[in-house]
Amino acid sequence: MRLARDRLIFLCLAALDDIMHGCATAPAAPSPQFRAVLATLFALGEHGQREVFDAFWQSSQLAPSHTMTEHQANHRRMSELGRMWPQICRHVGVEPTTDFTLALAAARNRHESDRARLARLLDEVEQRRRVLDRHKRQKQQCTIRD
Repeated sequence: MRLARDRLIFLCLAALDDIMHGCATAPAAPSPQFRAVLATLFALGEHGQREVFDAFWQSSQLAPSHTMTEHQANHRRMSELGRMWPQICRHVGVEPTTDFTLALAAARNRHESDRARLARLLDEVEQRRRVLDRHKRQKQQCTIRD
């Protein structure tokens, strides 16, 4: 079975988008699959600008440290990945429009039943609430009082 170039690009961008969404709460696992997706997208591109792919890999690994809280690491990681996402899309000839983003979301959730979709959405809402509560607590702890 031979995949058309456009289909292969879409599948790789869908996989990268899924990895990027996972980076909202934790660094990405440095897996061979992640490397293969980045390498494939680089190879399918029109020009040889590897720097953005290296930076995407490094930013996806950004973890909390003694100088950076979990919230700060998550925020910085997602900011950097979000900045590089359009560059990677354009590298392979795809304009990151709203319609494209909706197509990626539809591909991500294609085989879900209504019950599974509802459960996933409830989990996402609960996760976002927990993250927001944690950020509020961290902000309260960081506030300087005179």
